[in-house]
Amino acid sequence: MVVLATGASVNLVLEPIYSTAVWGAGWYNAAEAAHYADNALRYEGNIDVELQMGAAGGFWDFMSKFIVASRAYPRSLEISPDGSHVYSYLTTGAYNANYDTHGAWCKSANFSTSESSFVTCSFGVVAIFRTETDPAGGQNYSNYSYIQQAKGVIASDCTVLSVTNPLNPAVGNVDPIPFWKTNAQINVGTYDGEFGTASLPQVGLETVEWSVDVTNNEKILYTCSGSRLPRAVLMGPMDVSGNVTLYNPQGVFDPITGPAGTGTITSPYAYAQNTWFQVAITKPGGGVVYIEMPACVIMGDEYSITGMDNITNRAFTLKGMGGRCSTVTPTTVLPPCIISSYAGALPAAGS
Repeated sequence: MVVLATGASVNLVLEPIYSTAVWGAGWYNAAEAAHYADNALRYEGNIDVELQMGAAGGFWDFMSKFIVASRAYPRSLEISPDGSHVYSYLTTGAYNANYDTHGAWCKSANFSTSESSFVTCSFGVVAIFRTETDPAGGQNYSNYSYIQQAKGVIASDCTVLSVTNPLNPAVGNVDPIPFWKTNAQINVGTYDGEFGTASLPQVGLETVEWSVDVTNNEKILYTCSGSRLPRAVLMGPMDVSGNVTLYNPQGVFDPITGPAGTGTITSPYAYAQNTWFQVAITKPGGGVVYIEMPACVIMGDEYSITGMDNITNRAFTLKGMGGRCSTVTPTTVLPPCIISSYAGALPAAGS
């Protein structure tokens, strides 16, 4: 798949180890460091995209597994920052078939959108190995330059480019996804299963803007092995947070007392057991894909007097929690963020 990116900065991380040893230097030649050693190497950075589904949802499925469902396993990435060099972070076999140090892992993902914007996503990635080639796939990249790349890295290959659905075929409006194709809502009530029917606390709620942040807290294993390369990339606990701004002509509900005033300070209306956050995005031709925090805490809200020409909205800050049990057989404890497949179902762990 070719994914059109707004930015990509995945670079070598050197981090030399500096000695703190000192010698009898005078005020003229005193230096903070005079000795150092090379550190272990890795490649790390961000890839920024305007979120898209791709032909038949191929990119959406790739993303849902890369971020959550198969986050312990690497995926293959190829990045060309200048059209003359291609940096490849490639797995050594089929996805999830073998676990080694090749490929790229997802460090984090940030989704967000607001009025007159696309849904954007910034992927944080980390890798141990990469290769550098020319756009034709060879190693003699020194012979390639800007002036020789008249038709770009993919050489105007329409078959490859068609995966990104250029020119909005059939008016699908999902490549990239515009803000108005999304609906992000806090749901309060009985959790009715992954990607089930929304349970809105108040009639007439409209989404103004939203964001979801997923941090995988990866751990890179360095060992005294005689090699300058790390030995493994391991996934840590998932940290998930979000924000949503809602509008209602009747005013937006209070998270403590609720829309009907039934909650109290000691027994709040919205709490993690009965609260979840769901983003629904309409697919071309019908159907929906989802990004969801299946259990969340409302950490704070802002409902302020604004300027005379501003609309009064209510902004909520959310924290994703673990511990929500799936209602789909076989039941399992869900992570604090789940992303549906293009079919709208929950991908199996490690799929």
